[in-house]
Amino acid sequence: MEEYAGIILSLARQEQPDTSAYVDEEIVYRVKKRHHAGMIVRATRLERVNELLDEYSTRFVEDFVAVVPPPERPE
Repeated sequence: MEEYAGIILSLARQEQPDTSAYVDEEIVYRVKKRHHAGMIVRATRLERVNELLDEYSTRFVEDFVAVVPPPERPE
């Protein structure tokens, strides 16, 4: 059986972002890194993966996204 997967990852405002409100059965991995929110989803239909990633990208903006300006000088 063919399967598809996708990842969503974002810098997060929270040190330990809580992704427990994301409960779809297609979630197979949750990122556990300080100030990062992310997960991997997997499904047998590409459309389902795209649907989840589209929904999550909108929700991530509300729930987690942080923006950090780049340093003035390259390190």
